[in-house]
Amino acid sequence: MLVDLDHLFANPIFQADRCSINFHFLHTYYAMLIYVLLLFFRKPFNVIGIGLLFHMLTDFINCLIMYSGCKECFADSPAIELLKATSRLLGI
Repeated sequence: MLVDLDHLFANPIFQADRCSINFHFLHTYYAMLIYVLLLFFRKPFNVIGIGLLFHMLTDFINCLIMYSGCKECFADSPAIELLKATSRLLGI
């Protein structure tokens, strides 16, 4: 879970209602593209890519759960468009 070290660069380091997707630099869409590219390399890089993508998925699910509880709380979140689209798709 070294990918979460990027949280140390945020100010404040911890914020209860913050969505980490597209906020921290190792949780951006560009970083996720690199994680997808890791899938095409040999072991152990493809395994690392799978782990990082699952980490992003769990972080996104956490964001989606928090968003469904308080949509106004995430109005200025960097991932707001993705959250809106996914919540419409899922009917949340």
